[in-house]
Amino acid sequence: MNWLINRKKPYTNAAIAKLKCIRCGNQAQFQWNVCADGNNYRPICKECDVLLNSMVLAWMKHPNANNLILDYALEKAVCLKDIMPHNQKPLT
Repeated sequence: MNWLINRKKPYTNAAIAKLKCIRCGNQAQFQWNVCADGNNYRPICKECDVLLNSMVLAWMKHPNANNLILDYALEKAVCLKDIMPHNQKPLT
């Protein structure tokens, strides 16, 4: 996990396979970039990707957030029960 790396171009699939998740240290499979972080691409694992998508859908108050994240977690083979913080409210 290295926050000092400032990567402006997306990683290739081969490069992602060599990296660890910036959040938890597990094997990265995806990448995200955030404007407030200088649009730097950050490697993330599938569990953190699903959790991040869940938080964004909830923040957007997407009318179909629950079904979307359930389908996405199933597609990525991630158990929501294992990744949701204990104090996080269910999506509404």
